[in-house]
Amino acid sequence: MERLETQTQTLGRRVLLFNPPLINGVAFTRQGRCQEREEVLGTTKPPYSLAVLAALLREKGVDFRLVDQTAERLSTEQLIERLRTDGYAPTLLVFCSATPTLDADVLEARKLKEAFGAPLVCFGPHASAAPGPSMERAPDVDAMIVGEPEEAVLQLAGLESFDQADRIDSLTIRRNGTILAHRALGSYAGFATMPYPAWDLLPLERYRLPLENTRYLMVETSRGCPYSCDFCVAPVIQGHKFRERDAVALADEIEEGKKRFGIDHFYLWGDTVTLNAKSFSRFCDELIARQLNVRWFGNGRADNLTSPEFVAKLRASGCWMLSLGIESESDEVRRDMMKKLEREKIRLAIQNLRAAGIKSFGFFIFGYPGDTPASIARTADYAREIDPDFANFYPAVPYPGTEMYEKCRRDGMLATDDWSKLEYSYYVLRSDVLDEAVVMGAIRRATRRFYLRPSWMARHAVDLLRLVHSSARLVLHAAVGLVRGEKPVSVRGATAPLPPAASPAPVHRVEVLRPAPRDDRPRLD
Repeated sequence: MERLETQTQTLGRRVLLFNPPLINGVAFTRQGRCQEREEVLGTTKPPYSLAVLAALLREKGVDFRLVDQTAERLSTEQLIERLRTDGYAPTLLVFCSATPTLDADVLEARKLKEAFGAPLVCFGPHASAAPGPSMERAPDVDAMIVGEPEEAVLQLAGLESFDQADRIDSLTIRRNGTILAHRALGSYAGFATMPYPAWDLLPLERYRLPLENTRYLMVETSRGCPYSCDFCVAPVIQGHKFRERDAVALADEIEEGKKRFGIDHFYLWGDTVTLNAKSFSRFCDELIARQLNVRWFGNGRADNLTSPEFVAKLRASGCWMLSLGIESESDEVRRDMMKKLEREKIRLAIQNLRAAGIKSFGFFIFGYPGDTPASIARTADYAREIDPDFANFYPAVPYPGTEMYEKCRRDGMLATDDWSKLEYSYYVLRSDVLDEAVVMGAIRRATRRFYLRPSWMARHAVDLLRLVHSSARLVLHAAVGLVRGEKPVSVRGATAPLPPAASPAPVHRVEVLRPAPRDDRPRLD
């Protein structure tokens, strides 16, 4: 790979990549479409995208730092002190964020900008799905990357100054108080042959799996999703074209993780890792042939798991759990979601997984537009009927930029415009029959009735012991919440926007525009 010019005239002579800190003591995942609190799944995922960016910058010879403030429990003030002690003054600041954490993250990032006077660049699901409104909320951010971040960050690092940022098609930028739209969705052309992530620069001991209570690494198998579920931001970030990495390359990465770090648990990162059964079978064969004795889990789809032979091969290669988005008992609600999934295939997938010895984790959505208390109750009953090993019940979240958000906006269902509540701890929609009290109460009841069944507790006694051992604090928190229905720790207090350090020129109202030709960069007004 060609090395970047890193002389004093380049913007990227010193790049800080950082994952922002806790918000009011709450840890969030800010990785791809995942933007949940630690308590939702019992872990905070490592900032995989930052690790990939670090590997690319290292290949280019760029002087950079990679810091996960959340994992290190590192305040921004402590980070600034560390950098100054090291004599490191960043010339470019790049951070990942998420829709519910954006306001709070920007307040922290602003401190770094004030300390070092460097341009501030952000990426995440909000930046891809709603770049204009996101920039409006974040007056201290100089640019947001729309789509995949890799090539934009490399291009930024090679510029002489931020004044040239409008050359980069996938950036939405702020120029003299006006927000200028991106021209194209960022897509990483080198995905299939990308370098090994810079895991050596992150505190791997801090990323642990619940149940297994062990370290793990993420291995990205694919990008893009051919499906059109209207609540999901994944295709907005990576597009609908399904792109896969080679089976040998994936197995090499897993083998290197085990050899270098002694890690034998891996999260196969992709929206539907089992989508292409033929190519994924080759990957499984590669793992089986190498006898690496590793365990992996990932996201699947029920209609990709109807072959007992394929599922058995997954198990033989080390698969111990797959997550399935089932969403609703109602075929009509799933159709409204654009979730094309047949009931019989759901039943068959869970049956095949159990027969092969792979745990199933079903995800269900409560309160989607068109839901009623009765349909939600049927979905809760359905979860117990099909009986996956684990189940999470989520409130429908209308992320800005998704078709679901537009539907809710058109129908007047949005109860708030507070982005800090766009996560699984709140229900922000309102209809004649549903509100936050109804939906969150239904989630607590469904969770209690699913997990407090004597049959479930008997079958999962070992899992319960492992969970208490590995995540006692989170288990206690969840139990208290289920019994008392307590409100989650709010991040609202941390997210109230502050005036920018220097008042910018007035910002015009932003609307997301279609990409325009390079010579006619549009203003958003």
